This record gives sequence, C-alpha cells and structure tokens, in this order.
Amino acid sequence: MFSKWLTGNEENRIRGGYIWNMMGTTAMAAQSVILMMVLNRVLGLADAGVFTIAYTTANLVLIIGKYGMHNFHVSDTQPVFSFGDYKTSRCITVALMLLASAAYALFATLKNGDAAEKGLIIFFTCAFKAVDAIEDVYCSLYQQQGRLDVAGKTMTVRVGVTLIFFIACIILIKDLLISIVASTLFTFALFLLLNRVCKRVCPQNVAEKPTGQVKLLLGSCFFLFFTEFLCYYITNAPKYSIDSLLSDEMQACYGFISMPVFVIGLLGNYLFNPLIKPMSEKWRDGDFSWFLRRFVRQIFIVMGITAVCLGGAYFLGIPVLSLVYGTDLDGYRAELLVLIASGGLLALANQLINIVTIIRRQKLLIAGYSICAVLALALSSPVVSRYSLMGAAILELVLMLVLCVTFITLLFIEIKRAAKAEKRSSAE
Repeated sequence: MFSKWLTGNEENRIRGGYIWNMMGTTAMAAQSVILMMVLNRVLGLADAGVFTIAYTTANLVLIIGKYGMHNFHVSDTQPVFSFGDYKTSRCITVALMLLASAAYALFATLKNGDAAEKGLIIFFTCAFKAVDAIEDVYCSLYQQQGRLDVAGKTMTVRVGVTLIFFIACIILIKDLLISIVASTLFTFALFLLLNRVCKRVCPQNVAEKPTGQVKLLLGSCFFLFFTEFLCYYITNAPKYSIDSLLSDEMQACYGFISMPVFVIGLLGNYLFNPLIKPMSEKWRDGDFSWFLRRFVRQIFIVMGITAVCLGGAYFLGIPVLSLVYGTDLDGYRAELLVLIASGGLLALANQLINIVTIIRRQKLLIAGYSICAVLALALSSPVVSRYSLMGAAILELVLMLVLCVTFITLLFIEIKRAAKAEKRSSAE
C-alpha cells in the first residue's frame, strides 16, 4: 500500500509535483527551526547556539556534496550526461564534503579553543546533512523524468520521520552528540529503504553506468558549485565571526531572529522549482520573450513576498519568536527587519543562480561572488566586533544588495544578446 502511494501515478502530475515539492521543501526548511525550539527548551540556550553553528556549517559543506548539480541535472533534457555520470560524480562530491567537514571541525576545535565534543557535533551534523546530498541525485532524476511528485514525497517522508526520531532522541537521551549520531544512521537507513521503492518509477532506458564524462560533468558544474558556495559563505560569514568573538548564547539569539529569513526563500522555491523544466525547454526552443517575462515575474514575486514578511515581522516578529523559542528577544526588532530584507535579496540571488543554470552561463556569477566573498572575509570580524549583532545584519544586507544588482544587470544583457542572435539566425 505504502509503495503504491509513493510511486503511483498522479492524476495530475504537475499539480502533484507542486504540492509534494512544497511539502518536501517545507519539511527540509522547518527541520532546523523545530530542532532549535526543542534544543533550547530541553538542553538550554548554549546547546542551541552550538547547534546553530553546526547546522550552518553543515549547510555550507552540503553545497560541496550537491555541487550545484540539481538544476543542471533536471534541465539536462537532451540528455547530455547519463544518470551513471551524475551518480558517480555525487559519490565523489559527498566524499569531499565529509573530508571538508572533518577538516573544519578540527580547525574550529584548535583555533577557537572549542571542546572536542563541539567539534564532533559539527562533524556529525555535516554527516547528517550528507544524506540530503545523496538523496538529491535521485530526486533530480525523478524530476527530470517528469516525476517531481515522487521526489517531493520521498523528501517529505524521510525528513519528516527523521525529525520525529531526532526530537525523540533529544528528549529521551538529553545529549546532543548522541542524538545526532543516532539520527544520522537512522536517516541513511530510511533513505536506502525509500530509494529502493522509488527507483521503480525510472524508465528502463536510464543509463546506470557512467559514460566516461564524469570529469566533464564536474567541470561543467564547477562554477555553479563555487558561486553557490561563495553565496552561502557570504550570507553566513557573520555567524562565523559571532562564533569566534561572541558567546554561544548570542549565536543562538542571532539564529532565532535569522529563522524567518528562510520563509522568503522557501516561498520562492515553491514557485520556482517546478518551473525549471518548462523554462529550460522555452530557452532551448528560443522563446526568449516568454522566458524574459517569466524571469521578471519571478523578481516581482520575490519582492512582494519580502514586503509582506517585513510587515508581519514589524508587528508580530519579536513576540512570536520569543514565544516560539522560549527566549526574551526584545531589543532585536531592528536586526530582525534588516535580516528579513537581506533574506529577500538572498532569495532573489538564488533565483538568479537557477536562471543562470538554465541558460548555461555559469561564469557570469563568479566575479560578483568573488568580490562579495572578499568583502565578507575582510569586514565580518571588524564589524561584528564593533557593532555586534546589528553589524552582522547590516553587513549581510549590503552584500546581498551588491550581488543582486550585479547579477540582474548581467542576466538582462545575456538574455537580450541571445535574443538578438536568434533573430539574426532566423533572418539568415
């Protein structure tokens, strides 16, 4: 019964894809929010702060694991690369992800003088998120084959059941490290079970063996990975400065007021992720007018979502967050509003990355991200040291603004150039 539900044909696959993608994305984004709520109440504010930096680091190295390949895979409609190429490359990137996790955990322990337990918590949180990277290559395949509904169901079930297991471990064991290790083993076993059921939706002609193009695939996605890595580092550089200069308790408070930022990105993903394949097809077919209209529409949607979130945060943000996390956050309203504005720009930057992936112009992003990464590296510690959490929030806003203005300008130029080239080709 369960396997039939998981892989059964939807009467309307497009609608099913939207709904289940929305639920899976929500479950993934809500995971850290709910865990922070439980941790603060069961283990205290300091452990919540440790988990904040551990989860932030896990999401940073997760970018190494996924290697910017999801949308590239989904939009490979020809296809140019076999599923075996994608799967082999993912094994390589996940191995690199775990090596980077171990290196950072050791570095943090030695440089910041953290306890060995904190380093282990960071490493195993990264291992916990590595399962997301492994699962993603299969979800990309399902979406490429027109089964976004199956990808969404798989993600929803695994993340939801794992979250319940993780919470139970925290409440019963009352030890963050043991809970993370147990949850990592549990979620990996659950992935293996679900994947065995879901692979039956793949058509027989999907090539499981690599075709010798793994190196080319990794090279094609390098700029996507590198720019996404820089983007995430830029948005989270203040947290690393907080980790070095301020207390775990202040790290937790910054994490609490940062959580609403993800709502904007989440809503943006609801609307954009199912459009990757149709937009890829329109670009391939040379329908640049439709493509440009959809691109502009996405920009205005993100702006509208951000405006609504700003209004809600001004009146309700601090009381609600204080109630949810069981912590007095009075005095952080200004920081919250600045972070939500930067969250809107981050959501827009993520949409721009998706557009660049579709049009295969990954190199457009490298200059803007490199400049902002250098600025973040140079300014984070001085600004956080002098202005504390408000300095961290303002720096994040400025960096996101620079990114978005640069990328929107470059993309409009590129789309117009492609449209002119298509007209010349048609005239000939």
